[in-house]
Amino acid sequence: MNPQGNSEPSIRVVIINESGFIREGLCRVIEGFKDIEVVASLCSPHALAEVTQYLPVDVVLIDAQPPSQAGFEAAKQLCKSGGKTRVVILSVNPSLAEVKRALQVGANGFLLREAGVSELEVALHAAVKGKIFLCPTILKRLSVALAVDELPTSGSMPFNAAQDLYSIDEIIGKALRLGILRQEQ
Repeated sequence: MNPQGNSEPSIRVVIINESGFIREGLCRVIEGFKDIEVVASLCSPHALAEVTQYLPVDVVLIDAQPPSQAGFEAAKQLCKSGGKTRVVILSVNPSLAEVKRALQVGANGFLLREAGVSELEVALHAAVKGKIFLCPTILKRLSVALAVDELPTSGSMPFNAAQDLYSIDEIIGKALRLGILRQEQ
């Protein structure tokens, strides 16, 4: 992140997606966000180590395409490297097992491809701060999978996630304020 406060974008993002069409669309959407720039766009995670070695990168947005596990492996290697680059996983698979796997490899966010633009922006900002973001669809599935009173708060996620997390209440509150979720009546 750019601590100087000058006009330079503060969050530098690398996008990894096999589809050129989706990659280009993500680049255009992210470039529209204030203080965020795309510094690289890759069709596979294999060149990620080289890119992060030569470019300052704050967040990598990795599309976890089944059946390939290269995206999860790249996220794991990047997180293990000890650098400050964060990972947000983008997936078509809404399974809780995939969310758990993403968090276990060290990802700071999990978005479904059906997520909105606002969710993507919130996820990138949360990741660069070392926070965890889960899209509302996943939060809803978690609330069904776990009893509501069993939902973790204040950094005690049941899947070996990083310690400095948004609590579920904080994520839901922020999503409500941004209009990503609506209060049920």
